[in-house]
Amino acid sequence: MPDSNPLLQNWDLPPWSSVRAEHLVPAITSILASNRQVISDIVVSQAETPNWDDLVLAVDEIDARLADAISIIDVLTVVKNHDNDWQSAVTACSTSVEEYRAWKMAHRELFNAYQNLEQSSIARSFDAPRQAALAKILREFQLSGIELPVEGQQELTELNGRIRQLEEQFLNNLENDSARWHKPIDDITLLGGLPAALQQRFAQLAEAAGHGGWLIPLDLNTHQQIMMYAHNRALREEHFLAYFTRASDQGPHSGQYNNAPVLETLLALRHRKARLLGFANFAELIQASVSDGSTAQVKAFIEQHIAASKPARISDTDAVKAFAVERGILEVQGWDQEYLVEQLREHHFGDALKELRSYLPLDGTLRRLCLFSERMFGVEIVELREFERWHEHLRLFEVRENGQTLGYLYLDPFKVNKSLDFASTFTLRNRRITAEGRPVLPIALMSCNFTLPAEDQPCLLEHLDLRVLFHEFGHCLQHILTRSPHHVLSGITQLPRPTAEFAGQLFEGWCQSREFLLWLGAHHATGERLSETRVDAVLAALQTQASRQTAIQLTLALLDFELHATHGDGRNVEQVFQDVQKEIPQLKLPGTARLANGFDYVVTGYEAMVYAYLWSGVLATEVFKRFEQDWVFNPKTGREFREIFFSPGDAQSLLSKVQAFLGHPADALFARPTPTETNRSVEID
Repeated sequence: MPDSNPLLQNWDLPPWSSVRAEHLVPAITSILASNRQVISDIVVSQAETPNWDDLVLAVDEIDARLADAISIIDVLTVVKNHDNDWQSAVTACSTSVEEYRAWKMAHRELFNAYQNLEQSSIARSFDAPRQAALAKILREFQLSGIELPVEGQQELTELNGRIRQLEEQFLNNLENDSARWHKPIDDITLLGGLPAALQQRFAQLAEAAGHGGWLIPLDLNTHQQIMMYAHNRALREEHFLAYFTRASDQGPHSGQYNNAPVLETLLALRHRKARLLGFANFAELIQASVSDGSTAQVKAFIEQHIAASKPARISDTDAVKAFAVERGILEVQGWDQEYLVEQLREHHFGDALKELRSYLPLDGTLRRLCLFSERMFGVEIVELREFERWHEHLRLFEVRENGQTLGYLYLDPFKVNKSLDFASTFTLRNRRITAEGRPVLPIALMSCNFTLPAEDQPCLLEHLDLRVLFHEFGHCLQHILTRSPHHVLSGITQLPRPTAEFAGQLFEGWCQSREFLLWLGAHHATGERLSETRVDAVLAALQTQASRQTAIQLTLALLDFELHATHGDGRNVEQVFQDVQKEIPQLKLPGTARLANGFDYVVTGYEAMVYAYLWSGVLATEVFKRFEQDWVFNPKTGREFREIFFSPGDAQSLLSKVQAFLGHPADALFARPTPTETNRSVEID
């Protein structure tokens, strides 16, 4: 009888509602056993005269099957994070998968088969995508220690296992500490200035906890809005200090979930791993997979931007200080800055930014975003109504071209109790062409972390929400519109971080285009269009105090890079953080702040690569200038962009693609800062 396990079935769209905890271990066990057997068979048949289909595509196929199952489990794990049976099954699966991956990447005969193929006469006739795929596979083997002696391989395996444990412990500490903190509120006047939808969410949380009033949690979405809008200074201070002392020796739960020793040990093990593989430090190891720039160039790039943005940062800081004195705040603290910036903008431009929300309802904005993408990139984006889902808010879009389906895009728009605390894009399936010539279509999921709408109105987007929507949508289009035939190259998670972040950064450019905003905005109740006066006020307000966002990104990029590039120089994590603050003092984090302890980017795949947001942002800014020159709605420019950036399946570097699109070298761009870049997912508040 056929196996009824949904994770073992062939599916066009993920069987979300069918997967239960008891399916996980049997499915992964079955897939891994099959994969091991297939690899054993492959190395026998491909040892002497390997060929593309029976080696590369055959391994691609089993890699894809495992990745597809894991992608479903990963997404559902986010919403089942309090299901003990599910979590136990996930832990068992993760252990089995890591053991299998270590076995595969240490498989000398498999590596030899790939090497023999690369050195064969038939490889000389491979097209650029095949050459790039083969080179990437071999590089991954080498960076996994395949050429180390047996003792070195054993040590590397032990290091990788310990590193994974520490990364998981870091996230668990952060989650547990954040979840334990909450603030009950009985007086609604203490919530003055906060959006109605956020206040309603607090009321719902209080009701769910079994008491009246409002309950304030300690998540990123809440923190950002309290810092920006809460009139009550004491509330801002309390939330600020709780947020920046998470998982540390300070704050409400000091020492209970302290990530300091976890991070110190993690950095030491990563450094040891890098040295074992022949690199000077972990940053150098990570950079070995990136086409553009050495670690020295990355450090110089960050330093250039710190220096170039300094005058604007000082000027903006002085302006906030003067504005604060007028309002009776003689010493600006970290919990005052975002609030004062919003008040300063309101002082100069009225309610331009607040009123903008009424013109950006989620449904209407999303509809126009799809229409815009259709015009620019020659595709059709159609929302589907009937599909499996894990909750009522999930939406699904089919992307088509000339009547043919190219891929699918899921949208999970809202922040709920069991969802991620940041916006993100999941790649559920990579595009590939099978050995039989059949295309397997890509699938992406974007999670936006927006506040659930109030009962009496639709979800209305702030400008920052708009940028999040466009950023994640850019990721999804890059994933879906690729024409790469190879699983190992086609997904955005297969790309170096600067390349993977580029499309998201570029799409944010349209959010600051005057012409685009005039076309985009329509009042959710009346249909009234945004006026030129309103748009001009919005853009002017956004440019006010823009250097603070640059300071945030520079702080995070430098902290991450220094932690991984200078390990062993005698400084601990806190000393590195203090040195970073001396370079970029504008954020005014107090001495008790422990930013690194809650910096989840260092354990979620961005370690030593947070700078990628700045790097890709510089290039995206220059590329968007061409769109502005050609007209932001120019379909010819859009098609050319798609052809250069989305379609190729080779390993051409991001910088070379940018130069091809611009028609001139782009190296000199890295001497100039881009002070208006922001991205919610890398902000500290």
